[in-house]
Amino acid sequence: MLTAPTTTKPAGPAPRWAIVSAFAVVYLGYGLNFLAVKIGVETLPAFLFAGTHVSLAGIILLTFHSVRSRSFLLSRAGMGRAAAAAFFLFVGGVGLVTEGEKLGVPSGMAAIIKASVPLWVATLEVVRPGGERLGKVAIGGLLCGATGVVWLVLPQFAHHKSASTEPLGIGFLILSAFLFAVGTLLVRHRPPSASPIANSAWMMVLGGMFLLAIGLCLGEASEVAPSDFTPPVLAAFLFLLFVHSLAAFSAMNWLLGHLPAAVVTTKFYVSPAIAVLAGWLVLGESVHTRTFASLALILVGVGVTLWAQSRTKPSH
Repeated sequence: MLTAPTTTKPAGPAPRWAIVSAFAVVYLGYGLNFLAVKIGVETLPAFLFAGTHVSLAGIILLTFHSVRSRSFLLSRAGMGRAAAAAFFLFVGGVGLVTEGEKLGVPSGMAAIIKASVPLWVATLEVVRPGGERLGKVAIGGLLCGATGVVWLVLPQFAHHKSASTEPLGIGFLILSAFLFAVGTLLVRHRPPSASPIANSAWMMVLGGMFLLAIGLCLGEASEVAPSDFTPPVLAAFLFLLFVHSLAAFSAMNWLLGHLPAAVVTTKFYVSPAIAVLAGWLVLGESVHTRTFASLALILVGVGVTLWAQSRTKPSH
């Protein structure tokens, strides 16, 4: 899942084995999803592939939540807020990433660009009316992270032939990070309801419907053939459905109930590194010194920005 509920106070200590297991699920779930997407779009169209696993995850989570609480409906206003957030988080956050990788962007590069989301969130907070202001240290973190993104993607625009679709895919990924940050702020400041799990489930369902509708409007249904459903593609789909969308979301939710948010959000630093390594090992994606340098700049920028914000406001 893309978003996770936050708690204002950790519930208390938990067994070490449970914490280690939960972190493993979070790191692998969020780190390997870019690899799974890359494998899936090798034969399947982007928006239908993304919409199917997102909507199914939402239905499963909504069913589970309704059985446990018997209260899963949102108000009309809450449903409207869920739909708005779902558009940014899933059409932007998932659909454009999937389409970007379909257009040729390596999975490791996609993960690095997506790691800039916290930088966009901090920037949007500055321009939001009544938003949080940034100090000099946080601004320095933003500049550091932005430098990493520019250093990573600029050569891709300069070296590719005009017929290449990869620069367009990179543009989609940068836009995806921005739109995901917008959705994050919508959920943070105008949540659909008081239940984080119900919110996430409905946003998945609605976001998946948006993605499916876009795919159908683009004529992607005609691109699907039975031979497209190869074992690797099916494995990637199942990973995105059960490990990334459901298990990693549940594990992060549980961790936030037992550990400070600053500890749990280390996924922002670990997951991109896992994605780069997985892309190199499994798909043979090129990894250069520039890749690691850009990743380091982005992660340092994210870390400095989050650290500076944590010293001036309570954790969300």
